[in-house]
Amino acid sequence: MSAIVREILYIGSFSGTSQHRADALKRLGYKVTQVSPYVDLPKRWAQWLYRTGGFGIDWLVARSLRKQIADRKFDLACVDSGDVIGPSAMNVIRAAAPIITNYNADNPYHEPPPERLRWTILRRAASLYDLVVAVKRDDLDGQMRRLGVRHPMLIWQCADELEHRRYEFQGDDIAEWETDVIFAGAWMPGRDEFMAKLVEAGLNIRIYGNRWDRSPNFERIKPAVQFKFLKDRDYAKAISAAKVAIVLLNDRNFDLHTTRSAEIPAIGTAMVAPRTSHHRDMYVEGEEVLLFDDADECIRQCRRLVDDAAFRNALAARAKQRSVENRTYNECLMRDIVERALSLREVS
Repeated sequence: MSAIVREILYIGSFSGTSQHRADALKRLGYKVTQVSPYVDLPKRWAQWLYRTGGFGIDWLVARSLRKQIADRKFDLACVDSGDVIGPSAMNVIRAAAPIITNYNADNPYHEPPPERLRWTILRRAASLYDLVVAVKRDDLDGQMRRLGVRHPMLIWQCADELEHRRYEFQGDDIAEWETDVIFAGAWMPGRDEFMAKLVEAGLNIRIYGNRWDRSPNFERIKPAVQFKFLKDRDYAKAISAAKVAIVLLNDRNFDLHTTRSAEIPAIGTAMVAPRTSHHRDMYVEGEEVLLFDDADECIRQCRRLVDDAAFRNALAARAKQRSVENRTYNECLMRDIVERALSLREVS
């Protein structure tokens, strides 16, 4: 830990992966003060943001942050997501910290953004950050710079050292969870047809996630759908109980890898994922992960792993080791963000 940065202001949700990253900073030894930009917003603020661009939200958040931060001073401020942090809120944060970073795992920088109105406020404030951290995508550096971002930092998605540990089942506890194949992720158009082919091929598969009952192909996948929300350690428990875990990407977000690409190897389950340049950069195909171009190839790869325990276990172990070498973990990520932010201040 750098001796220069001792106190960090962390601005983000108190739940989910935002909390994981805040906790990683604490484990690294920093004194972290957490505040949420959402606590004083009206109940339907998300609809307001998604449908209209959130006119007025920035002012409300600035007022809330001014109250939460008061007169305290920090060495560094880390904003997670930043979807409701606009220029007014940035002025409040700047008064509390000389360096401000932003981390956003989505894709607000594409022109136009996949979720067009959701990122209106963030895009207005993007040029005001000292360091902007985003997940690697094609041409992302150029897209960010065209939006006024001075210092883009592109990273792989990360797992969490604690949340994404393998779950050690006791006795018969695994019976509730075990399956050959698992997919954990929300329904979106196109995924249901893909999953229907896997179900109809006879794979012993469980599907976890939101909105699958909205699928026009729901009857075809219904036997595999689990109406159970994987909260906290239940996610690692479900992945740990499967022989194979599948990754699917969000094409509308221009993803070439996703959080699952880091989390599944971290947990220690064999992974089958789309054949993209990112997955080939992160892992050795055929030795650490198996990849596919379509549903038929995915079915073949899953069957190969289900039928060969020795190969499956070796593949998962090598992918786990590669994830460590890739440093795709929250503590590595947050340490790199702090050190990069400090280096930029020294240069300036």
